[in-house]
Amino acid sequence: MGPAGLLLALAGLVGGVALGLGLRAPPRPPAPVASLTPTPQPGLAPAAPAPAPPAAPDDVAVRRAAIQADLAAEQARLDALRQARATAEAELTSIRQARAAAEADLAGLRRDLATGRRELAAAQMPAQAPGPLPQALAPPPRPLRLPETVAAAAPGQPRVYVHLRAGSVAAASAAAELAPQLREGGFDLGEMRAVGATPSQRVVRYFHGEDAPAAARLAGRLGRGWAIQDFRNFEPAPSAGTLEIWLPDR
Repeated sequence: MGPAGLLLALAGLVGGVALGLGLRAPPRPPAPVASLTPTPQPGLAPAAPAPAPPAAPDDVAVRRAAIQADLAAEQARLDALRQARATAEAELTSIRQARAAAEADLAGLRRDLATGRRELAAAQMPAQAPGPLPQALAPPPRPLRLPETVAAAAPGQPRVYVHLRAGSVAAASAAAELAPQLREGGFDLGEMRAVGATPSQRVVRYFHGEDAPAAARLAGRLGRGWAIQDFRNFEPAPSAGTLEIWLPDR
C-alpha cells in the first residue's frame, strides 16, 4: 500500500472513533439523597419547653423545716461561742487579779529584803573600820517654836525624837527602821512626829552643850551621811538630854 492509501486508512479510523464517541449517551447525574434533618417550616417558631410542674405542698414544708433546723443549729453554735467568750473573759480577769496580788507580794518581799540588808549592815557596822566623823553644821537662826513640847529625858539616857514629813510612806518606813538601832545604842526612843517640812539631809540636833557628845555618838551609830546641828540658841530650849532626828524630805 502506498503512502496515500495509508493516510486514507488512518483518517477513516480517526473519524470512526470520533463518531463512536459522539453517539454515546451522556452520564446521568446521581439522584439526590434525602436529608435526615427535618427542614424547618417557614413562619413557625420553635416549640418552648414545657414549664415545670409546681412543687407539691409537702416539698415546701420539708424545705421550710430544713431551713428552720439550720437556723436553730447556727443559733445554738452562736450561743456556745458567746458562752465560751464569757468564760474566757472571766478566766482572764482572775489571772489579772492573781498577777496583781503576786506583784504586791513581790514588792513586799523586796521591801523586807531591803530592810533585812540594812539591819544586817547596821549590825556589822561596829566591826568595820570607822568612817569619817559626822559633819557639823553651822547653828541655824533662832527658830520660832518647837513642833511640839518635849518631855524630859530619863536621867543619864538621851531621849531621841524622830521628825518626818507627814504623809510620806518612805519616810515612815525609814523612821521605823531607826527604832532598833536607837534601842541597841542605848538611846531612849521618844515619839514619832509628823511635820510639814524637813531638811534636805539627815540631821541630828542637840540643844545643850553637854548633849553634843551624845549627838555625835548617835550620828555615828546611824551611819554615814548624818550631820550634827547645834541648836543651843533655840528658845525655849527643851530639857537636857533631848536629841532630835530629822529625816530628809521624800
